[in-house]
Amino acid sequence: MTVIIRQIRHSFAVIGTPVSSQGSSESKRKYQKTVTEAASKNVVNPVKGNERIRIEIDWFSEGFQNKPDVDNMVKPVQDALKGILFVDDDQVVSVEARKHDIRSAIHFTDEPLCVIEPLMSGHKEYIFVRIY
Repeated sequence: MTVIIRQIRHSFAVIGTPVSSQGSSESKRKYQKTVTEAASKNVVNPVKGNERIRIEIDWFSEGFQNKPDVDNMVKPVQDALKGILFVDDDQVVSVEARKHDIRSAIHFTDEPLCVIEPLMSGHKEYIFVRIY
């Protein structure tokens, strides 16, 4: 039997609209810098190279028209975290990403309040990243 322990190692918000893995090199570079800066403020001990991790990303926005698909948003975020939160992509055993339209009711159970703090502070577009 496999036992999965859901203990957050790192979590942080990145304010702004995520970019697509299919976007321009310049837009990806700028956004990855934003992700790296947000992660660096919250990381004391990066995950060692021999440890496996899971990544969860929740994307909050006022609708998703003309925005990247959720699967295309993941790769630039994951690439930005390499070297900051973990050593190499081969440590990542799973990635889960979800979209939440803030114009509708959002329901969470067993989640820390920090997931919606940016929303409560007036930010209408952000991602919340968790590393397990």
